[in-house]
Amino acid sequence: MGEEIRKEESFEEQPKKKKKSGLRDPEVRGKLYKIAFILFLLGLAIFTVLRLWDNSKFVDTFYEIDDIKIDGPIRIVQLSDLHLQEFGENNSDLVNEIIRLKPDLIAMTGDMLDMNATDYSVLLTLCRQLVNVAPVYFCYGNHEKEVIRVKQTSTVNLDLAAMGVHVLHNKFETINIKGNVIDIGGLSANPNAIDADYTQSFWQRYIKQENYKLLLVHYPQYFYEDGALYDSNVDMALCGHLHGGVVVLPGKGGVYHPTAGYFPKLANGATRVNNTWVVVSRGLGGSPRVNNPPELVIVDIY
Repeated sequence: MGEEIRKEESFEEQPKKKKKSGLRDPEVRGKLYKIAFILFLLGLAIFTVLRLWDNSKFVDTFYEIDDIKIDGPIRIVQLSDLHLQEFGENNSDLVNEIIRLKPDLIAMTGDMLDMNATDYSVLLTLCRQLVNVAPVYFCYGNHEKEVIRVKQTSTVNLDLAAMGVHVLHNKFETINIKGNVIDIGGLSANPNAIDADYTQSFWQRYIKQENYKLLLVHYPQYFYEDGALYDSNVDMALCGHLHGGVVVLPGKGGVYHPTAGYFPKLANGATRVNNTWVVVSRGLGGSPRVNNPPELVIVDIY
């Protein structure tokens, strides 16, 4: 018995190993590293989402198109689907960039205003500045058509014309840019309504013109295989409307637009459709826009 007791006492008397505390403990350090890594990933995800949702700045997109009918270069700056958005006070950021680009022609391809707004001063202020930079040509989008023709609640078209904007509502003008004779037209009809009486008189005269034909038309769906302009002899069309597909997935493009469905064709870019170069702007305004920054389009024709 005595020996057993002495053994127990001997065991109790052995010094205990001190456990490492705080950051010196590998287990604690491991947990902290995991927490830090998780927080880093969370912060990166938040930053990425905020960046993808940030539509406060626009980007420039350049297209170069070679055409034997044009003795260029001619530079066109296209604005589309502004929806009364502002970039800087009185759109100063937008105006200053357009001044820097030195366009020969400024094209506005519809939905520059918003049908639910009653104050169009953003658009008027913008155009008042741009007419001093280059000739400005304007075609209707569905929002302009709604307030000007359907509801008849706005005379913004008359206000624009009074300040020198060329409002092309089912109309064309023959212009000369650097020795190039161009018939620039604006088609205002909704998709699949090009055979309406008020468009036919314009359209039949326009397509018979032999000059270079530059068409401002809000809807790129006209150039789908079943569209009214798929086989037209227009040389170049500038379009908008689809907002780039609203949400853009890398490698897949735009996801959806109410009038064109999922993964719409011709949601942005410059595409050759039969005899026509179809240039589609993702637009400058409208929401939501995810991974789809507002876009100012610059087309150089050589």
